[in-house]
Amino acid sequence: MVWDSRLKSLVVMACVGGLVSACEMKKNLDDMHKATVEMSDTTKDMSETTKRMEEKTSDLDKKSEALDSKTAELYDALRQGNAAVLRKEFLEQMTEANEMPKKLALGVKYFWAFEFQLWSMQGLDNDARREELASSAAREFIREIHEYAPTNEFISPTSDDNKEKNFLALATTLHEVNDKQKNRVDQKGLPQFSMLSLIERALKEKAALDAGQISVDQLSHSSYDLLGFEDKLIQILQARHNFILTMLVAKASHVDKDWKSKIKLGLLGMKWTLNFGDYNDVEVTEMKRYVKAVMDTRAILTRAGHPILVDETIMKIIKNGQAVKSKSGNKARQANEKDLLAIIEQIKSAPVHLK
Repeated sequence: MVWDSRLKSLVVMACVGGLVSACEMKKNLDDMHKATVEMSDTTKDMSETTKRMEEKTSDLDKKSEALDSKTAELYDALRQGNAAVLRKEFLEQMTEANEMPKKLALGVKYFWAFEFQLWSMQGLDNDARREELASSAAREFIREIHEYAPTNEFISPTSDDNKEKNFLALATTLHEVNDKQKNRVDQKGLPQFSMLSLIERALKEKAALDAGQISVDQLSHSSYDLLGFEDKLIQILQARHNFILTMLVAKASHVDKDWKSKIKLGLLGMKWTLNFGDYNDVEVTEMKRYVKAVMDTRAILTRAGHPILVDETIMKIIKNGQAVKSKSGNKARQANEKDLLAIIEQIKSAPVHLK
């Protein structure tokens, strides 16, 4: 009987324990379910928060892109206006200047101020934009220069007419390239643009057009703008060739301070000597640049099928000159002098038409 009582007690205790455990387990399960629901709600809230953040980020990106676009457009507009004002001022200052060195310096600044020289590879400045800027520059330049030479007649490199002197200064500085352009396009492997290179490209494309190799629609935009005034292009190149040749003569014959002296020297048939020993390395290098520019311009004219026109007085002075090497033992200097002499002889002997 005692064991039965104990057994019953144990059974009761086990049942009570089981019930307690079951209740605790149910409570734990309820707590877990509640926590899962709460976690699900939290995850849902986080997902909604993340979605809102993504939407805000997307809106921010769009606003940033819009701001970048507006900034690029503003820069482009400001550059266009500022560059146009500078070019106008440089041309006005050129007209006011009396001496050719000053006119040449202003010619350099004028060409540097074209927008294609300031192309940045950023914002609106893609490859297509560069060609657009080159076309705009060509269109402006070829019309502006008519102010200084309304006809296409040969212009003497020793002209005293102020407008013709402006024309000569611009023709002589055609090749100038702004350092900003050099630094930007060189790193991208693109060719440098100058007004001279645009003219040279136009004449090459014109030859291809004449040969039926391309159509008018295939011309570069700048070439189309320039070729509407082909005779003016040739006049510009002839003037460039003659004036650079004249600068070389002035430097070499020591009469660069007086244009009339050059004329007198040529008409009297006086002999003179170009003694390289009278010049330092930089001066010899500069003379070499002059003669190279002369020959490069002649090459452009020849390829375009045009004769080389040379001022008769200047040619007479050149032929009356005799070059003498220096006694420098520097190999680089000797090589420079040798190259310079060879090009001078080419200039003397090449067939030309005298004016």
